[in-house]
Amino acid sequence: MYLRHPLLSSLGVEHGFGTTASDLRPTCLTACQVHGTKVLSSCEFRNCDGIPEGDGVVTGDKEVEIGVWTADCLPVLSATKSGTFVGAFHAGWRGASAGIVPSGLKKISGESRTPFSELVVVLGPAIGPCCYEVGPEVWEAIRMNSPGYAQLTERTLDLWGLVTHQLLRAGVLNENIGRISLCTRCHPELFYSHRGWGKQRGKRSMLNFIRPANDDRH
Repeated sequence: MYLRHPLLSSLGVEHGFGTTASDLRPTCLTACQVHGTKVLSSCEFRNCDGIPEGDGVVTGDKEVEIGVWTADCLPVLSATKSGTFVGAFHAGWRGASAGIVPSGLKKISGESRTPFSELVVVLGPAIGPCCYEVGPEVWEAIRMNSPGYAQLTERTLDLWGLVTHQLLRAGVLNENIGRISLCTRCHPELFYSHRGWGKQRGKRSMLNFIRPANDDRH
């Protein structure tokens, strides 16, 4: 079972946010995630040996499905309004504070020649501010890399709120931002959670995928 969002479905974009009941998608293109800000084009996978490092993938190839793995971190799926160019991004606190999502959208915007105001972005299930307790080093990184973002308390972190703040500052329209506000730690029946499952999780994570819409639809 995958969760879908109407903002992307309305564009004819095949996508899904993973759960513990999701089926395998062996042809989905994913990078080796390192909690950074590097974003790859799907064509870059053909030019290297093994799996390249990165925390985001973008593509305009309708034959290619791309994705990111999560187990508390925030998965972000994006598409142009034409649906023909898409991106998938993995945002833990390090990547989110450093701007992995705006960096990924910049790559989509540049390669598809689409302004930020014409991009649709959906934030998927992640560990919520109800459960995500963080230390001072996290807020030091946020203040350094994402100035202007603040919460009522710095004992926890709202990944959805931080990334939404960055998107609005970058020029994404509020009506083009969607969210599936389910906390992965609060719902162990639905999601693998690094903090919630502990050693029982093993290496299990959830795949979040997206594929460009077929050109014939537009």
